[in-house]
Amino acid sequence: MSKLVIFDLDDTLLCADSEFHFTKYIVKQGMLDKDFYIEKIKAFDKDYRLGNLNFKDYMKFLLYPLIGKGKNEIDLLVTSFIDFSKDILIDDLTFELLEKHKKDDVLIASGALDFIVKGFANYFGVEEFLGTKTEFVDNKVTGETIGEPNFDKGKLVHVQEWCKKRNVNLEKATFYTDSIHDLPLLEKCKNSIVVSPDEKLKKHAEDNNLQVIKR
Repeated sequence: MSKLVIFDLDDTLLCADSEFHFTKYIVKQGMLDKDFYIEKIKAFDKDYRLGNLNFKDYMKFLLYPLIGKGKNEIDLLVTSFIDFSKDILIDDLTFELLEKHKKDDVLIASGALDFIVKGFANYFGVEEFLGTKTEFVDNKVTGETIGEPNFDKGKLVHVQEWCKKRNVNLEKATFYTDSIHDLPLLEKCKNSIVVSPDEKLKKHAEDNNLQVIKR
């Protein structure tokens, strides 16, 4: 009988941050000023590491250069981005984890924008995914997101809703993550495994005898 396996995306299933590299990619495409990008991304990174990240503002920054673009255009951009960046973002562990769980039900649950998560899910042949929902009006990106971001406690809420619709017991799921921001979901999944964790999650893993995988 198959079981549910949940993967965080950035620095977990992937070996780097998809949104960071996606933004670098659109800078290369001339869609975002390089100096503006560097200044903003450093500030957001500092806030993230201090636990002070305004996630909504971060999403607006990521979506700003995409305002007015249609869904098909976004999908083509993400496909091009993945093809360009796959050697940076995907490593041997990525494929080892996917191969290990090829007979299980897999869900990718990420705080990243949903169209980026969708792109990687398609690339890996994973049908189920959750990301932070991008708002489209008249098939155009507005620059806003919809509802609670799929981040921190919000990720737990969305995964719980996903499981409820499918009558799946979340507590029996295996969850892979690298980040202390996933602690709410990690504590719900009895079989959580941490991947090259940040310092706070490393301490939590040691205190709770969780399996740790190092890249």
